[in-house]
Amino acid sequence: MTTTYEVFDPATLEPVGLAPLHAEADVDRAVQRAVAAGRGWAADRSARRAALSGAAASLRVKAPEIGRLLSLEQGKVLREAVGEVLVTADVFDYYAGLEWDEQEALPERGGRRLTVQRRPVGVVAAITPWNFPISLLSVKLAPALAAGCTVIAKPSPTTPLSTIALVDAVAEFVPDGVVQWLTGRRAVNRALSEHPKVRKISFTGSTEVGAAIAAQAAPTVKRVTLELGGNDPAIILPDADAAFTAAGIVGSAFRNAGQVCMAVKRVFVPAEREAEFVEAIAAEAAKLVVGHGVAEGTTMGPMHNMSQLELVQALVRDALDGGATLASGGGRGTPLPGYFLEPTVVAGASFGQSLVATEQFGAALPVVAYTDLDGLLDGLNGQEFGLGASVWTPDLDRADELASRIEAGTVWINQHTQVELDAPFGGWKASGVGRERGTHGLEHYLELRTVNARAHVPSPASARGTSPARAASTAR
Repeated sequence: MTTTYEVFDPATLEPVGLAPLHAEADVDRAVQRAVAAGRGWAADRSARRAALSGAAASLRVKAPEIGRLLSLEQGKVLREAVGEVLVTADVFDYYAGLEWDEQEALPERGGRRLTVQRRPVGVVAAITPWNFPISLLSVKLAPALAAGCTVIAKPSPTTPLSTIALVDAVAEFVPDGVVQWLTGRRAVNRALSEHPKVRKISFTGSTEVGAAIAAQAAPTVKRVTLELGGNDPAIILPDADAAFTAAGIVGSAFRNAGQVCMAVKRVFVPAEREAEFVEAIAAEAAKLVVGHGVAEGTTMGPMHNMSQLELVQALVRDALDGGATLASGGGRGTPLPGYFLEPTVVAGASFGQSLVATEQFGAALPVVAYTDLDGLLDGLNGQEFGLGASVWTPDLDRADELASRIEAGTVWINQHTQVELDAPFGGWKASGVGRERGTHGLEHYLELRTVNARAHVPSPASARGTSPARAASTAR
């Protein structure tokens, strides 16, 4: 009998439900089922299209149910949680309708016919974090299924329930073993990463864990896609509108209580307008209503766990001790017992402070003044992360020029955190390897094979009914 463990609401600290605590033996059984289902699933592309479309329609119907479960176990606002499920349905529809060639012909040469074929990589392990367990799974699961792979989903141990509900909903439209879920601790991650019949790992999470998974996967030479940490800067130019820019930055920085890999993590403002932008950003942040994610009127829920809350609080204290000031927030904002922090804006921060230099991943936002834009870009490009960045200015030509100099997987202009179904997303440097979304995301689930053929032309002796070997023997 499988052991279970409790999953808790980070707002109330009350239990939400139970999840199985799977072990290495469970991993092997799931992999064997996935392997057995793989050949038939890979062979029928029309069935895959129909399954993805059916799953998308089902998820739209089940979005309120799955979204509420997600809000309770993760903490995010209910409207955003339901939206995450609806976005997942859009991802499934996109890959159901995506046109791609399973094979293509290269020009003939010297009597040789060359064909390049695309075939599914095999069994995929999709390992996802607790901040966006549904949407981050969707950009792995949908392209993998479209490519003809079988998939084992492994969510964070603290947000398994919504993933179970999602995978079960998709499983209704595919043969047994094509899509499965496993829940539990890092031992399951390791077993999936090391299993020789798992041919690809797609992981989203911290750089530390991603590096460990890549090392575990290396001995079996499996494919690895890693979408890792980010410390996204928002760079405000002197001609930016304060109100417009503040609204856009706060909407990104405090979404999901700041627990978004590609959210604005730090703001750089021209020194001559520092006070104006700090005031505008603080005022915008103060409009957010902190509370239980499923409660009416809440616009920002709790942070997800105590360790993350304590980390962010420590980084804020360190910045204040180093001369920064609190422009807004800093308290809990609610009498609920969970892991709450008001949207906190820290003014007068410096480039080298830990709150600025590291990924805080929470409801605190440092504002840093700059006087040398070129020096700022050099400093940002010299740091380890390169997931995203944004530039804020009405001068789009100037913004384009700056964007071309920023070492990041996505550069937004006058917005931040917006992603598209057909645009590749991923990081540079310590922020990741590979891309998700669009045709670029699909390619990571396909192996290329070249078939190089030449005509089988009989020799003259063969054409007369005598083999060359026989003719030589007769001659002797």
